[in-house]
Amino acid sequence: MPGHYSERMAGPARPVLHHFGLSLVLGLAVCGVPSGCSTPQARQYPLRGQVIAIGNTRPDGRTDVTVKHDDIPTFMPAMTMAYFVRERRQIEGLGPGDLITAQLVVDGSEIYLTGIRRIGHSALPAEARPIKIMDVMEPGDRVPDDPLEDQSGATRRLSDWRGRALAVTFVYTRCPLPDFCPLMDQHFAEIARAITRDARLRDRVHLASISFDPAHDTPEVIRAHAAARGADGQVWSYLTGTPAAIDHVTSRFGVSVIQDTNSPTLTHNLRTAIIDPKGRLVTIYSGNEWTVSALLADLQSASGR
Repeated sequence: MPGHYSERMAGPARPVLHHFGLSLVLGLAVCGVPSGCSTPQARQYPLRGQVIAIGNTRPDGRTDVTVKHDDIPTFMPAMTMAYFVRERRQIEGLGPGDLITAQLVVDGSEIYLTGIRRIGHSALPAEARPIKIMDVMEPGDRVPDDPLEDQSGATRRLSDWRGRALAVTFVYTRCPLPDFCPLMDQHFAEIARAITRDARLRDRVHLASISFDPAHDTPEVIRAHAAARGADGQVWSYLTGTPAAIDHVTSRFGVSVIQDTNSPTLTHNLRTAIIDPKGRLVTIYSGNEWTVSALLADLQSASGR
């Protein structure tokens, strides 16, 4: 119903945690740049670092652990980030300041720690007090309004569609996995056709796909990408922008992207949001399990139809 706010998670709850300007959404998709698609195989990386914080155990038995870790060769540089463990018992006896070794597992749609071993203790670094949580939006919050650029080259802000309900998803044009960005494109194309067929809906809703790869997805690239997918800018906008603008917008919606240090691979999550005509977040779908009918119903409801 209009005015109803909720957070929708596809599958088990996977909270979004952000630390020191870097974010990780639990439930990541591994999308490589080279052409061709295959199911990602589990990868393991040795991790060495310090426990900064331990969160509460969720209903599915998982516990979030924030770790300040060293470089993970071939995967990511040193950083402070939140991961999860599958069972609380894996971290029994651990606390902030403990030094650990562990295995970081990237397994298809999940990234987590296992094999954790305490090897010592040290005072927490000054920058770790207090833990900084990035400001991810909650339902009812105003959405960011950074300047972006659409497939026609026009400067756009999300506020340009105030008065309409807005569905926003996040993609990058080189994503090769059919169940991730290409699926978001397919879903939005289907929704766009439904909007076009419904005269009462055309003036009440809009779709926006925002690229989180601005270095590659220039206005020229998204123009070609949008045209190939039949995106009519009156109904469905593709948006890119400066790295700073994209970083702010994606972080507010809980989108996380990790660039492998020695490859062009992007590890990212999927987030699709509904925004009401007043520019407030209504709901966020995490992952790719949402359906066209469900999103279209939410969009219709948010529009007041």
